[in-house]
Amino acid sequence: MNKIRLLFNERNIYIVLLLYFFSGYFYPSFLQKNNIYLYITEYFGIYEKLLWIFFIGYGFSMFMKNPTKKIVLKIRLYFMIISGISVGYLYLIDSLKNFEETSLDKIQEYIIQIGILNINLGYLEIYTFLKIYFNVKKDIFIGVLVAIIFISTIIITGKAIKGLILLVINYFKNIYFGFKERKRIQEEKLRIEKQEKLEKEIYDEICNIQKMYQEKEEQNQEEQNKEQVEVEEKAEENLEKDDENNDTGIEISEEKRDIESTWIPAGN
Repeated sequence: MNKIRLLFNERNIYIVLLLYFFSGYFYPSFLQKNNIYLYITEYFGIYEKLLWIFFIGYGFSMFMKNPTKKIVLKIRLYFMIISGISVGYLYLIDSLKNFEETSLDKIQEYIIQIGILNINLGYLEIYTFLKIYFNVKKDIFIGVLVAIIFISTIIITGKAIKGLILLVINYFKNIYFGFKERKRIQEEKLRIEKQEKLEKEIYDEICNIQKMYQEKEEQNQEEQNKEQVEVEEKAEENLEKDDENNDTGIEISEEKRDIESTWIPAGN
């Protein structure tokens, strides 16, 4: 029983039907014999390729285990169809921009010629466009279509846009932090150079002070030596004067003694 349920579950049935559908394009099948593919081309036109993408993507979502990713993929597939139809509507509105006729019949004929014969948007696209175009104001219609395309683009390419935005942010962030780092390195280099210059100035000032102090010491030493020499010279001069004085005193004493000896009375 479980094998039967597993065999006939929704996913397997969908895959079988999808394979049968695509095989009809290449091999004779019930769909091909009954002109189903011709009807699809007539009613969906160029959107037939979008239907292929939708069916394949929907089947792929059935194999996804993450429910969040599965829902996101399905939403993107639906918005892909919606945005494609909206782009077709905008194309038809733009084609009517230079059309001067105002009668409904002329507009219908022109829309059928543009939409079917030129690019084959399909009968469903043309029918729904004519129903909406004649019952809604043109400006409102265009505004809604632009909003739908914008929202669909964000939803479909949301991850790519997010990656692009992050890439741009990281690029400018790297530039900013690189500039900040270079500025910090430059400031650090200037600070080190300033500090080295200040230390050199302090060292030179200390050397100059030491040199001045040494010169002053040498000068003081020279002055002391000079004073000492002068003192010694004065001392020597004083000694010489004393010696001279002593010699003179001795001569005077001897002369006085001679005189005194001369004046001694004879009787004595």
